[in-house]
Amino acid sequence: MSYQYPEHFKYPDQRMFFTDHISVWEEVLSPLKGKPNITLEIGALYGGSSVYILDEFCKEGGSHHYIMDINTNEFIENNIEPYKDKLTYLLGESSDSFKEFKHNNKSKEFLDLVYIDGNHMSNYVLEDVVNSFYCLKENGYIIFDDYGGGWEQEKYLQVKTAVDSFNHSYYKYIEILYVGYQVIMKKIKYVNEDDLKENYYKI
Repeated sequence: MSYQYPEHFKYPDQRMFFTDHISVWEEVLSPLKGKPNITLEIGALYGGSSVYILDEFCKEGGSHHYIMDINTNEFIENNIEPYKDKLTYLLGESSDSFKEFKHNNKSKEFLDLVYIDGNHMSNYVLEDVVNSFYCLKENGYIIFDDYGGGWEQEKYLQVKTAVDSFNHSYYKYIEILYVGYQVIMKKIKYVNEDDLKENYYKI
C-alpha cells in the first residue's frame, strides 16, 4: 500500500479492512486524480475511507466530501477535523439526508464518486444506490463495499442481492469496472429513443 495515513489519524486497536482495497482504488479511480471532485460516502465508521478519499480525491480546490451516517464517534471526529473546510457530515438516515441533498444548489448530477458502506440489508443498499445514481455525473463512479461477504445469510441481508438487482435494472446505464469483495461501477450515457417510445406507449 503506497498511501500513508497522516499523523493525526487514529483508529481503534483492530484491523482496518478498508486498506485491503486501496490498491484497486488507486488503479481504477486514477482518472479522478488531479482534479476537483465532489464525493459522497454512506457509512463512515471510524473514518478510514473518509481520510483516504479526502487526501487522494479531494486535494484540488473546489473539491468537497459529504458523509452520511447515523452515528458519530471520537475517532472519526478526530480524523476528519483537519478537513472541515471541505467536508459536510450529514448525521442521520441516508434516506432522510437525500431528501434535501444538494451541492451548490444542484440536486442532480454533481457527484464524481459515491462509496456505499452503510446499512448492509439489501433494501437499504438498493435505496442508497438509486438515490445516489441521480446525483452522480456521467462517468462518475459508484463503489459498493462487502459485495463478497455475508453470502451465508438470507438474501435480503446481503449486499450482493442489492448490487445484482441494481445491475439488472440499470445495466444500460452502467459499466462494471471491477468485481471482487467490492464492486466498482461507472455511470455511462445511454439514450435509445426506440426503447423509450416503445415502453412509453405500452403504459
